[in-house]
Amino acid sequence: MVFGGCMSAVVAMEYVLKANPKAGNLLSLSEFAFVLIQSTPARIEYSKSSALGLGFRPFLMPWLSHIYHAVLWVSMSVLANVAFGFNISVPIHTLFRSCNVIASVLLGFTLFGERYSMKQLFCVLVITVGIFLGTIGDAKQFFGGCVDCGGKKPVSNDPNDTSTEAGFWRWCLGIALLVCVQLLQGFLGHTQATLYRRHEKCGPKGELAEEFLFTSHLVSFVPFIFLWEDVVAAFRFAMSTPPLSPLLPIPSQLLFLMLNNFCQLMCIKGVFRLAAHYKPLTVNITLSVRKFLSVVFSILWFGNPWTIFHSIAIVAIFGGVFGYSRCESPSRPSSATKKDS
Repeated sequence: MVFGGCMSAVVAMEYVLKANPKAGNLLSLSEFAFVLIQSTPARIEYSKSSALGLGFRPFLMPWLSHIYHAVLWVSMSVLANVAFGFNISVPIHTLFRSCNVIASVLLGFTLFGERYSMKQLFCVLVITVGIFLGTIGDAKQFFGGCVDCGGKKPVSNDPNDTSTEAGFWRWCLGIALLVCVQLLQGFLGHTQATLYRRHEKCGPKGELAEEFLFTSHLVSFVPFIFLWEDVVAAFRFAMSTPPLSPLLPIPSQLLFLMLNNFCQLMCIKGVFRLAAHYKPLTVNITLSVRKFLSVVFSILWFGNPWTIFHSIAIVAIFGGVFGYSRCESPSRPSSATKKDS
């Protein structure tokens, strides 16, 4: 679910963004709505006290935990797609978000009491360097400069022109947004693990994950009150696109949007279940490898440039993942050990 669903969703998403780079908010809203509609029937049960005979199942975990989790998840998801409007391409976006391993280790050590062996830290460093090299390789093509301008950037008033200085600074704002997303994602991963441990007696982890999935997508509609005009403009553009084939009279961008939603549903469910059963660092490494494979496929399928940095990155990432799989996690000191000391 994580690899097949997420990678297919990225391909469909890139088709949408190739046609309209400002469709990030429409992608987010449609994904959230699709997942919420699919998840709602599981939250309904028979109720004698209700006039309709139906009611919502009570939550296993307290509302405060759901709100805390939802605010982090919604902030991360919305900001991630908003970044596409700041000259951020899909390969750079995906590779940059894959650097969350360092944020996971840093936040885990400083805020959540996690401990990592030197071998684990070395493997994480190798993985992060590999992903970083892949990002630099793509960024080198993205800002290759103008060969006819004496090494200087051409002057233009279009902020969306990525070959101009204005376009570069707009790209920097997009990178700053992605840095915030990385910190939110790292914090969210450890928060999920903490909440699962805190409420492990409330029910099976699978049911707790479904609860978080439902409440997070329910809260996700709040930010779009302020982004509604952008969503409507992107939807009108999608409806105006020609169909892929006369045999399928559906606007092409609307078709890719629906395909993205279906694949994103599989992806999100897989990620939530993965987070319920594995440690944050393991989850982040798995997602990092998936993201890099998505970038490789995107480069091959959409003809994005390939550099020596990408080749080195492949060796570093998969070598680091294999090395990490061979490492043992250091055990936490027990409460009895702490008392004896």
